[in-house]
Amino acid sequence: MRLRATFLVLALALLGSASPGRRPPGLEGVALGGQRVNLSALRGRVVVVDFCASWCEPCRRSMPRLQALDAQHRTAGLTVLAVSVDDSRADAERFVRETGVTFPVVHDATHGIAEAWSPAAMPTTVVIDRQGVVRSVLSGEQPGQTDAAVRALLRGS
Repeated sequence: MRLRATFLVLALALLGSASPGRRPPGLEGVALGGQRVNLSALRGRVVVVDFCASWCEPCRRSMPRLQALDAQHRTAGLTVLAVSVDDSRADAERFVRETGVTFPVVHDATHGIAEAWSPAAMPTTVVIDRQGVVRSVLSGEQPGQTDAAVRALLRGS
């Protein structure tokens, strides 16, 4: 009985997480800059969701790359969002200022978004196609793979 319960808990956790070939969990909130973020409203665009934290050195290095990706492909249909898992809003705001990003960053104060999405590491980057299906989940610093996945989806492949 205990084994069956453990399996059920693991299966439910996977159902809620962001997995390739599936629709991601919901993501709604207010970004640090004040703009409303609603992932379901972005259907029709390629979306990159990056989970980050101010204490994460690979996150600090990846943010300028994501900013460049956003600037380069925004008009072609790309939206980049980040979810900060910092405990403190002040830490998240400082991180955004220091890294110079202008795309929306939602502070996940309760860690509810992170629990639903289950990022394996910081950073974790999720690439979602125009139909709202997860195509790539990249744990750790993988800028070349993120760029390639975005370009392929923008081209329609």
